Amino acid sequence: MSVRGKIFLAMGVLVVLVSAAYIGTTQGYLGSLFARYYTDGGGSNEGMISLEGVSQYILAEMKIKAFNMTLFIAGAALILGYWLSGLIVNPLNKLIRVMRRVAGGELATEVPIERADEYGQVGEAFNSMTGQLRDLMDNRKRLVEDVAHELRTPLAIIQSKLELIQQSQGTVKPEALLSVHDEVLRLIRLVDELQLLNTAEAGELTLNKEPTNLPMLMEELIELVQPEADGYGVSLVVSCNVDMPTVCLDPRRMKQVFLNLLTNALRHTREGGKITVCMQIIHDCVSISITDTGSGIPEGAIPHLFDRFFRADPGRGRTAGGSGLGLSIAHQIVAVHGGSIQVRSEVGVGSEFTVKLPLG
Repeated sequence: MSVRGKIFLAMGVLVVLVSAAYIGTTQGYLGSLFARYYTDGGGSNEGMISLEGVSQYILAEMKIKAFNMTLFIAGAALILGYWLSGLIVNPLNKLIRVMRRVAGGELATEVPIERADEYGQVGEAFNSMTGQLRDLMDNRKRLVEDVAHELRTPLAIIQSKLELIQQSQGTVKPEALLSVHDEVLRLIRLVDELQLLNTAEAGELTLNKEPTNLPMLMEELIELVQPEADGYGVSLVVSCNVDMPTVCLDPRRMKQVFLNLLTNALRHTREGGKITVCMQIIHDCVSISITDTGSGIPEGAIPHLFDRFFRADPGRGRTAGGSGLGLSIAHQIVAVHGGSIQVRSEVGVGSEFTVKLPLG
């Protein structure tokens, strides 16, 4: 029962008890007054009762009775008020104590849920909020650690190259600056990716949607990655069994998504392997699957694939494995389009990434 319901019920019970006590007491008391008045000689010699005498006698006695009833009602009201104040204030005091501990930094503190009324709902909401705060703090801590780790390597390379250039005391050849330039570009790309990811997660990513022919968009990407596939000795196959309608999306953003998936597939597929791109219509969505015959992903790593800076193979270096933000960005871009990414993989067999986008 809600707190308001408990208060109304308590007040109703009090009114009923007081009313019943008052009516019953009044009836019995009036009868006893008449009897006492007549016994005390209030009647006339003819056995008649004087109305004026009765009224005066009853008023005098009722003053005493009213005072007693007032004391009774006041006592009952005080007891009920004390109970109601405890009903309202005690849960608030518990919540305030927990809130002060959370404000002091003890984010692991939770409100004990002992009831199912409004206070219980407030406690559940508060515990959910503190849980989200803990997750945000953990994510922020991991993000700072990951960014520091990602920045440390290129900055160290830049520092060492510049120190060598300073020690050479001669004319600096342009070739000596190429590695420094590459690391600077890597840093710029990392900052751009982080900014894009933060914008997407905040729901502020702007999309320039337009009717797009997906087979043509995919052909452009295949032509772009074909030289790399030839270098790896991997064949690329595109399959589209139906006439694909135009889909309203941001072609630049979706190119970024599919290029990331194709690049990852190439990096994990051995020579002589195969990557298949399949497009089809499923209900009210267009499905684009990119399947490879590569090394596959361990089952325990699949739930974390779209986390920031996550790499399924920790042994892969930064150059081979990228920044670890590509899949996170792809997931956010597809989500902003109202779609989803699904992953199926088996170690030693290969992986399949399926992007589903609404046709509307």
